[in-house]
Amino acid sequence: MRLRLTAALLCVLPSLALAAPKDARCQGGPRARAARFSEAAMKGAPAAERYAAYVQACALDEVVELTKQLVRFKTVSSEAPAAKNPGIAAMGRFLEKWAKARGMAYRAVGHNDVFELAWGPADAVPHVGLVFHGDVVPAPTHEWKKPPFEPYVQDGRLYGRGVEDDKGPLAQALVALDFARHLGLKPQGRVLVIVGNGEESDWTGMQRYAATQPKPTHVISVDSNYPVVAAQSGFVAWSLEAPVGEPVKGLNATLRAVDVKGGEFLTQVPGTAMLKLAPSQGRTAEQALADVQAAVAAEKGARATLQADVKREGDAVVLTTHGKAVHASIADEGHNAMWDLAAVAARLPLEDNGVSAMLRVVARRFDGDHFGQKLGLAYKDEELMGPLIVAPTVLRVADGKVTLGVNMRRPRGQEAAAFNAALDKAAAQVGEDSGGRVKEGTGRYVGDAHVADTSGTLVTTLLDIYKRHRAAPDVKPSSVRGGTYARLFPRGVDFGPGFPGELYTGHAPDESISLESLDAGTRMLAEAVHALALTPPAAE
Repeated sequence: MRLRLTAALLCVLPSLALAAPKDARCQGGPRARAARFSEAAMKGAPAAERYAAYVQACALDEVVELTKQLVRFKTVSSEAPAAKNPGIAAMGRFLEKWAKARGMAYRAVGHNDVFELAWGPADAVPHVGLVFHGDVVPAPTHEWKKPPFEPYVQDGRLYGRGVEDDKGPLAQALVALDFARHLGLKPQGRVLVIVGNGEESDWTGMQRYAATQPKPTHVISVDSNYPVVAAQSGFVAWSLEAPVGEPVKGLNATLRAVDVKGGEFLTQVPGTAMLKLAPSQGRTAEQALADVQAAVAAEKGARATLQADVKREGDAVVLTTHGKAVHASIADEGHNAMWDLAAVAARLPLEDNGVSAMLRVVARRFDGDHFGQKLGLAYKDEELMGPLIVAPTVLRVADGKVTLGVNMRRPRGQEAAAFNAALDKAAAQVGEDSGGRVKEGTGRYVGDAHVADTSGTLVTTLLDIYKRHRAAPDVKPSSVRGGTYARLFPRGVDFGPGFPGELYTGHAPDESISLESLDAGTRMLAEAVHALALTPPAAE
């Protein structure tokens, strides 16, 4: 496809600039480079223009190098919490040295729960907070083409655990602030870089920090998507349980459910689900196998997407269904294998016990419904956040009980008290469906949605920056069903790093981010810092 290169397209396609020879103005050390973008060198150019030119010409190489340095610290918080994690401690020492070499303050809060870098007078009010996390998810080496903590660039992409989530964005912010300092720019108030170290495991330390420390006027997290994520759904954990109990042998019941399993995590839609069955009433294992195969064939006539395997295991029969595993926040983009398992089970002549009762509940109250309509929970926020999402995600038999874990993501539009009352009613209905076998389990948690002021200075400033840089005049603030540290701050929003249409690889093997995205994100974040923290606020 041939394109005419306009000024707008240069914003949209920064990769064209990446392919060009390196700008000669970027040679030498910071002082020499900055002099070439000084007021004397660029006569008549305002500070914002000189700063933008400096970042566009010279920042990417430094962002890549700093990201590499950060990725080399193995900061997997699920393997060891911040207080006992040698990788997190080492990264803290690195950031402390980096900050002090640039005249910035540094402190570790709690037991390395949060690292805070600060630019500006010590007694100034925090004006802008840039929020990140330094911990990463596990990276099993056998799943990666190359060692995950040895970052490298290949075919225009930077690879390594954390390059997108969330060390690349952290490097963008640090380089953007350092470049402003090179040019002699001064912040209005203090600019904080806040790095939590438990986002992928335990938020306690960051929650304590957000609750006890002075809150910046503007808080930008770079841990989600563009253009501007101004709302996050409330997290809900709900469970149902039933004693397995002694089976009730009906006249036509020839199979007994002895085990069931689906899903691995509360926050992931199960990609597989399994039901183990034993023949009863004198039936043989071969006859049981034929019965289950017939039920699968019948169900395939009703749902063309059904994928199921049936096999003998000794005297038992194992039914396995296959779906598409996705994060529970986007359950409607996957396929829940538990639905199919329950649908096939509904066609089987099962003895009545806790397992069969729970499967009936799944079939009646969850199958085919992402939005809680069958439970009487459905509602939506038409303006920004969309509908409630409901996903049964973990099904297990243990200690004589069968349990079902359910993850929900709830938008604004219903008070917590009303939603809790709806859950009470749903639990009562499930009990009636199961003849009193299935009841609500312990540990109900109902979180509230986080919504920033979409018409306030922060959102409108960031949205304007994105529109101009990406030539996207019609974009609006968005919402996500997941959660980032932005929700811990009353007016916090997310600004990147994921661009619309790009594949997110943050938790995947061979995590990577394009150099184009790193470059574009750095330039937009630098402009946001200048507009919100370096430019005197407009008179009221």
